[in-house]
This record gives sequence, structure tokens and C-alpha cells, in this order.
Amino acid sequence: MRVVKTFLYFWHIFHCNQLLRITMWNQPWKLAEGFLIGAVLVATGLLLQFTFGPVNWDVFAFPFNILVLVVFLLLVAVAFFLRAKVYAFRYLGSSLSAIPALCYAVGLTAVMGLTRQVPSAQPATDLLGLTHMLSFWPFVLVYVWIAFILGIVTLKRLTGLLQFLEKSSPRRDIPFLLNHLGLFITMTTATLGNADMQRLKMTISSEGPEWRAVDDEGRMHELPIAIKLEDFRIDDYPPKLVMVDNNTGRPMGGKQAETLLLDSAFTTGQLGNWLVTLHQNLDCATPVMQADSIHYEEWNASGAVSAVRVDVEWHPRELVKRRYTKASGWITCGSYMFPAQMLQIDDQLSVAMLPREPQRYVSQVDILTESGQHIRTDILVNKPSSVDGWKIYQLNYDTAMGRWSEISVLELVRDPWLPFVYTGIIMMLLGAVCMFLVRPRRAGDAPLSPAAADEAAGQEKPITPNQMS
Repeated sequence: MRVVKTFLYFWHIFHCNQLLRITMWNQPWKLAEGFLIGAVLVATGLLLQFTFGPVNWDVFAFPFNILVLVVFLLLVAVAFFLRAKVYAFRYLGSSLSAIPALCYAVGLTAVMGLTRQVPSAQPATDLLGLTHMLSFWPFVLVYVWIAFILGIVTLKRLTGLLQFLEKSSPRRDIPFLLNHLGLFITMTTATLGNADMQRLKMTISSEGPEWRAVDDEGRMHELPIAIKLEDFRIDDYPPKLVMVDNNTGRPMGGKQAETLLLDSAFTTGQLGNWLVTLHQNLDCATPVMQADSIHYEEWNASGAVSAVRVDVEWHPRELVKRRYTKASGWITCGSYMFPAQMLQIDDQLSVAMLPREPQRYVSQVDILTESGQHIRTDILVNKPSSVDGWKIYQLNYDTAMGRWSEISVLELVRDPWLPFVYTGIIMMLLGAVCMFLVRPRRAGDAPLSPAAADEAAGQEKPITPNQMS
């Protein structure tokens, strides 16, 4: 019932308000008509949103997205060639139509920026669907409107330029064409190609090649490439020491706790009111039991820990009354095999080593393809590998095992439409550069092409009845 009432309400506004019929829709149309077109599109989108739910982009997977693109291009071409007989099509090719469209687009985009968006695999968390704006019907319809305008305007300027080439220099039309055609290509291909993009996770190990991956919904996919892990390495940042409260086991100061970095040049340093002196720093070590103590020796094998031997003594930065205390011993961050070890100063405080932070992690892999290629390469977080249209990124590892992880988690992304999106972006960048290179029009310059002159005036000039026939 709510949907029916909403539909009747907007139908009444659009068709039954005599004041709007008298004051609007008289040629030539102005900005008001454009804003009303946008309002009708938003109302139609809300009706579709409440009736059918959000846009299901999975429907637009190949080859249906190709069919939709061809139909859309044909509609743009038909609208362009019929603009002499249909005034609405001619209006869509003017700035008076583009300005309201951009206003609606900017408004909806601002709402998207101010609203917390949920991942594409999750449903919207609000009633309207604003938290899933890319599938929100009003948002989609407004951007289709803009793409339609872009198509008509680009065709109009292109045909006008081709007819004018013999009479004048076309240099001032080049930035316009690059910007508008590039934006048109980027919008259409990025939208229709979204359903064809695959983003999968693959867990590989040294036991054998893996060719299966899962998507965000947990579905298994068999891929045309297989990957085997040959070696996994982690380069850690130097160890950090922190003061810990013995009663709570937490760092003093919480998230703002002061830390001391033990880099290769460190010998002595201040940690709060305590002076720390380093005697030994082992990157990979194992504990060795003695009669009454534990010491550490170098041991480069799975499960080794980072260990340092230090002296910690009371050395206040300012006058603080406290009994002088000194402690000496080993401190480790622990591993999956050995527990962490702290150095207790007194009943209240201990010095601990924070877990080592990875600076970078690298997977050395062998990649096998269906064509028989055998590729050995290193995959880093910010250095993906490209094979047969797939981008392979380093995503994660077994954090419980740390640097001794025996598996590596990769992300594989395939987007066959991405080259077209990049083409559109490059065209827009070239158009922006050309705008600086091509000087503004001055008195005495060659005349503009007819299409450019009409656009400069704000709208195409009216077409006479003889032209319409």
C-alpha cells in the first residue's frame, strides 16, 4: 500500500498540477525543467528501491553487460540523430540539462561520502539503502542520466568538429572531446564491468600447487593458474621495549605508552625514568636451561625468538623520590614455540618486549599457467605480480606462526574492463593538460565550430520547421 500511495503521489505532481503545466515545459526549456527531470528520476528510483530492492549488479555479468552497453550506445545515437525532431533530445545536449544532472549527482555523492558504506557482499544497514549507495536506484539512474548527456554532447561536438575541419583549426575542441569522451568511457565501463571483476583469496603452501580460491561469500573457484609457495620471509622492525604493570600485565600509559626502540646503533637509552643498557641483541635465539637461570643462544630455526640482555636501573629525568633499583636479565617477545619473557624490576614494574612488527613480508612462488608457462617471482604487499590477466597481491600469512609461517594468503583480482577504465582516465588527464596548452579564445581568432558555438551560448539554436522536415 505504501508503494501505491507513493506512486500516486508523484503521478499527481507530474500530471495534475496545472500551475506547473502552465509555467513549465514551454520551449525553450530552462533549468527548472532539468531539476524536475532529476526529481522524477529520484522518485522513480525510490519506487524501484522499495518495490524490487537494490540494484543487483551480478545480473550484468558477461555477456549481458555487453548487450546493455550496445543498447545504451544505440539509444544515445538514436537520441542524437532525432534531436532535430524531438526537442527533449535536443535539450539533453545542452548545459541547461547538464547543470541539474550534476547537482543531483554531487548531492547523492555527498550523501555517500557522509554515510558509512558497507561492503558490496553485505546488505544495506538502513531502510532506504543509503549505506549501499552504489546499488541505490536513484544514484544509478542519475548517473545513467549524466552518461546519456555525455554521449549526446560528445557526438554533437565530434560531428560538428568533423564538418568544420576544413574551415578552421580544431585545437580548441580537442580538450573538450578528450574530457567528455574519457569521462563517458570511464563511467560506462567501470559500471558495466563491475560484475565481471573477480576478487578471490588463495591460501598457498610448500606442500604443492594450489589452483582453488574462494570469494567473499565463501564460494570455491577453480582458476586457470596454479601457485606453489617456495619460501616465505618477513623482515621485522627492530624490537621495542615497554614498561609493564605487574598487577594488570598491561603497558604503563595504555595506548600512549612510551617505548624504546633497540635498533642496530642502540647501546643505552631512557625508558621513562629508567636507564636501559643493552649488552646483547639476538634476532633469532633459543632458551638454554642452566642450574638456576635461563640464557639465550643464537638458533636460526623455526620457533626462534628475538632476545635481548639488558641492565635496567633507576635514573629519573627529574627529581622523583624512589629507592634505587637495578635489574639485569633477558627479555624476549616469544614465539609460537616459546613464551615471552619479561624482566621484573620490582613488585610493581617489569620491562617487556612488544611483538615484532613486520616491515615487509614476501612470498617467493612458482606460478603455473594453462599455456605451460612456469614463472618464479616474489610477491610483496605493494608489488603484485601479473599473470594471464590476474593481479596477484600479498594479503596475509599465519600470524600465530609469525616469521615462521608455512602458508601465505594471496589475493587474486581479475578485471577485464580495467584497461578501458584506464583509457578513459588517461583521456581525461590529456584533456586537462590540453586545456593549459591551448590558449583561450580571443578577438580575431577563427570562428568556433557550430556545435561549440551553440554550446557556448548555453543551448542549441532552435531548429526551423524546414530543417525538421
